Amino acid sequence: MTAYAMRILHLVNHCRLGHGNVHAAVDLACVQSARGDTVYYGSEGGELHNLLIQEKVRRVNLRQRSRNPLILLRSLVHLVQIVRRDRIEVVHAHMMSGAVLGYLATRVTRARLVTTVHNSFDRHSMIMRLGDRIVTVSTAERQNMIKRGFSAARLTSIVNGPLGGARERFFQKQDSLDLPHPNVTTVCGLHARKGVDYLIEAFKLVQKETPCFLNIVGDGPDRKRLEAVAVATGFADRIRFHGSQSDPRQILRASDIFVLASLAEPFGLVNIEARSVGCAVIATAVGGVAEALDGGLAGTLVPPGDAPAIARAIFDLLSDADKLRQGQTSALRNLERFGVERLYEEYRDVYETLTGPPRSAVVADPSA
Repeated sequence: MTAYAMRILHLVNHCRLGHGNVHAAVDLACVQSARGDTVYYGSEGGELHNLLIQEKVRRVNLRQRSRNPLILLRSLVHLVQIVRRDRIEVVHAHMMSGAVLGYLATRVTRARLVTTVHNSFDRHSMIMRLGDRIVTVSTAERQNMIKRGFSAARLTSIVNGPLGGARERFFQKQDSLDLPHPNVTTVCGLHARKGVDYLIEAFKLVQKETPCFLNIVGDGPDRKRLEAVAVATGFADRIRFHGSQSDPRQILRASDIFVLASLAEPFGLVNIEARSVGCAVIATAVGGVAEALDGGLAGTLVPPGDAPAIARAIFDLLSDADKLRQGQTSALRNLERFGVERLYEEYRDVYETLTGPPRSAVVADPSA
């Protein structure tokens, strides 16, 4: 289908690996560029810079976090110049600092502001109300935002969709790792919200019935403390901290069960990535996680902060080979709606409700 090309500028603090909100923004920017839009990505840089360039996304060096008012003023002036010079139609902010700069820039230009609330658990997420249209990454989060005072008329829910995108292709040549089985894997930032303490405690409980291995992928401020917690279990030789990985699917492909023990989670992009490589999934029933698991059809939902419940779910799968295979098969079903093409279409609809027929004269033909 032929559509008019749009001119879009994404505002994200950086393009580093290991951040779900960044991964979602990069996925969207790349598919928009592939579909013929002129796409800019304003950030301070990071490991995904080369991917953006490869996908013909125009990266703009734009500092958005600083306590120095002069630096922020310079960033604002630079942003306004870009929006005016390049006739940007939509500024799309994915983080709070970008929402503020984007709001100011779009008040003095013809561009409109879209914000995506990736981290509703952050008390500063109220800033995302500045958007002319506001997107949440799950329907549960939309209801949450309405309860917190966001305008229902300006809120739209668009579920994240990482599958089939440029970021996935960028890392697809990396082989799976050889890991001992049976095993359980988590991929997350190592901080309190992710509930890794509860997963380690659950792992300790499981050892009494079914010895297995635990892979912890990710990094963060709690890593040293969690390593000490792992040692205190008495099973540290079965717990491996892998640190941040450029592509966690290397480990997920060699994993039997994926667990996300978050205490708060708007969606959990990694749930979809784990499903897509055939892991049986266990996750806490918080935020939009149930939507990521098709209401529990594609994985097991457990209460947050409940190590015994996580342990029971792991044991149920590891103690029954048929049930484990069934869980892995169920995870692979109905993944079509989590693709980047659906993501593109739904965001395109949001943009066009703000801009009307795009002002750009260039016609994009995705089949060309």
